Amino acid sequence: MTKVVPYEYVTILACGNNTVTSTVEVGCTSAYQTCTDANAPGPYSIIFRRLLIPEPDVTKVWERVGTTCWPNAVPNNTARPQLTMAMIKSQWEHTPFAKPTVATQPVGGATLVTLPVYFQLQYPAAGFQPNEINTVTLLGHQVRIKPTFKHNVFTFGDGSTSGTTQSGGGTYPDGDIKHAYDKRGRYTTSVATTYGGQYSVDGGGWADIPGAITVSGPTSTIEVVTTKNELVNQ
Repeated sequence: MTKVVPYEYVTILACGNNTVTSTVEVGCTSAYQTCTDANAPGPYSIIFRRLLIPEPDVTKVWERVGTTCWPNAVPNNTARPQLTMAMIKSQWEHTPFAKPTVATQPVGGATLVTLPVYFQLQYPAAGFQPNEINTVTLLGHQVRIKPTFKHNVFTFGDGSTSGTTQSGGGTYPDGDIKHAYDKRGRYTTSVATTYGGQYSVDGGGWADIPGAITVSGPTSTIEVVTTKNELVNQ
């Protein structure tokens, strides 16, 4: 009959000089980034085990048996569930991002055919725009989420766009996002911002969150009209 020797396990962050009895460093970004690069949930953790035998003459000491990027899958793990990259990414995906609005010049929402219209992105006070920090608590850890800027796309409403651009546009005469309309009509314009993200755990360093999220703002309308010359007797 095979004798089963039961063990209990514990996992700790593979950070600095952390041991099973002493947590020296928390929130080290490398523990999360290592497993992200390996496409695993993480964080990168050290596995310890010890015998579960009631006899008093057996020394039940912890021994290091390896490392893992799947700490929550370790059987009979006495450590609390570990914060994972998937949890961090989910929190970032649910960030209330600032929805960009578009302002145009000439002001008033009206312009002439062939006259360049200048477009400028504006962020509202509501929501988190690039580099603003949202701090949350996940499994007892302080997690800071920071949206980052990737690019914008301005939509002009006549079937054309700015394409992806690092610019936020501007006003006359220096604004570099401008568009002239060939025909009269009402055109619906907007701008969309693509966000990346960074995170920090328990005051640790910043690291990138994989992926991107595009947030479209509310639309606005431009009235494009034509003029005609007329002789006036005075």
